[in-house]
Amino acid sequence: MNTTKTKKTHNPAMIVQRVLMLIMLGWFVVFLILPMLTMFGQIFTDDFGHWVGLKNFAEYFSNPLLFSSIGHSLQISLVTATCATLIGLFYAYGITRTNIRFKRAFRYLALLPIFIPTMVHGMALIYLFGRTGLVTTRLGLDIGLYGRTGIILALIVYCLPQSYMVLSVALDSADNRLYEAAEVMGASPVRTFFRVTLPSIRYGLINSFIACFTMSFTDFGAPEVVGGNFNVLATDIYREVVGQQKMSMGAVVGVILTIPALVSFILDLAMKKKNERNELSSKATAFVPKKSRARDAFYQIFCGAQVLCFILLILTVAFSAFAKRWPYDLSLTLNHFNFGAALHGTGVISFVNSFKLSLGTAAIGTVLVFSFAYLIEKGKTMRGLAGTCRFLSTMPMALPGLVLGLGYIMFFNKPWLAIPFLGIEVANPFSGMYRTFSIMILCTVIHLFSVTFVTASTALKKLDREYENVAESLGMPFWEVFFKVSLPMSVSALLEIFIYFFVNAMVTVSAVVFLYTAANKPASIAILNMDDNGDYAAAAAMSILIFIINVGVRTVYEFVNVLVRKRLNRWRGTET
Repeated sequence: MNTTKTKKTHNPAMIVQRVLMLIMLGWFVVFLILPMLTMFGQIFTDDFGHWVGLKNFAEYFSNPLLFSSIGHSLQISLVTATCATLIGLFYAYGITRTNIRFKRAFRYLALLPIFIPTMVHGMALIYLFGRTGLVTTRLGLDIGLYGRTGIILALIVYCLPQSYMVLSVALDSADNRLYEAAEVMGASPVRTFFRVTLPSIRYGLINSFIACFTMSFTDFGAPEVVGGNFNVLATDIYREVVGQQKMSMGAVVGVILTIPALVSFILDLAMKKKNERNELSSKATAFVPKKSRARDAFYQIFCGAQVLCFILLILTVAFSAFAKRWPYDLSLTLNHFNFGAALHGTGVISFVNSFKLSLGTAAIGTVLVFSFAYLIEKGKTMRGLAGTCRFLSTMPMALPGLVLGLGYIMFFNKPWLAIPFLGIEVANPFSGMYRTFSIMILCTVIHLFSVTFVTASTALKKLDREYENVAESLGMPFWEVFFKVSLPMSVSALLEIFIYFFVNAMVTVSAVVFLYTAANKPASIAILNMDDNGDYAAAAAMSILIFIINVGVRTVYEFVNVLVRKRLNRWRGTET
């Protein structure tokens, strides 16, 4: 008995797993825990590092302008989350529960807003409904865009794809037996909707609301472009740090910005656990929508109208990029694509930087996420440490990109780190990474880590545990199972993770807005700078190029994914 235990303890494969698990924990400590601890520690000191206790909080809450940002952010987030969830529910219902035409096209077109930076939604609204917008000048219709109205409209567009994806999954898991029972009992369609459909997707509705609330509460791009003088927390933290160089006050705003996001994160975890206990029965049957001309006509118009709004906004940005002087001279020109006057000749460099950022984030992020997920889900040692790493893998979901970026500049910018209450300073071995491209990539990887980790974990959980058990009985090391079985069977998930990293890194603003330099400025930040400088046409031109690149990459992914699935089915022997 003792011999077996000793042999197991000194198994080289288990030793390698333990070492890799410790490396994983160290990676989280350096690139997540320490930056956040540094930022949270800054709230109790002034900008010179002197201890001031709660003075920074007192200063913040005594400033009526700053304090009002909390109410503004909550108000906007609640309205946005409610509207986006309701619209997303109707759109998802039309796709999953009706017999409307062009469903496949509607599924793809619903994702259009994710392919451009969030501030571009605000730019599109300005081109249409701003003071010199096309609708305002040609039709005389002024909706009072700048401020609360504009921010909410832009954020609804930003949040709708997320709401649709969450609710379409919830509606797809319907058990047709419940609807057959309701029909037999003589329940009307309206009564069935409220008594069967809504209760069955309640967790999806809550998850959609939480996701939309968090996204709108922490978004920086839309309020910065269309917010005007209507201040919110996300723009406050940017102005305190970049505009006034008040790092301590920026840390205070960052903590306040994190609290609702953290509460939403905890609620989301609780909802997921409850939802797991209400999983679909194995005896459930797929939902088959009944024929109804009136219902289908309504949802055909509704889904078509929503997609038309998305297309109109993107076409508006595209047309303004080619127009000589929007909206007064709509003749076409290519001058705005030179980016010379707007970016002093650095437009091409910004695109190169965005490609480097996106490819680096996608490559490094995919390797880290899938490797970490495999160690956590399939590893057979140090379960307590694996549980800790699992929690750390989901933690970035609760951290706004602005807060994460602020923590990075506070931690990596310090050549010396002070140990609290001991008066001791130690050299910071990671300070050399500050103002480099690598720090932007790693910050973006952490920022996008949680969603991709869930994708990888879900894919790995679907693989039979017997693969590892058989390999262990044959004396095969875990890395052979990883490369020969788990990796090939998870290619579709790997591609999805890669594309998620690439597309979101291409459009990200909040995660890198504090970290870029003049030499490594990405295109998304260049768009923000051009908008601030009034170079709206050049900003639109660069936005359209980013959109085309992302759509092109996503199209290639869809094509490759089909081929991969066919090969994987042949490998499994399931293809007929």
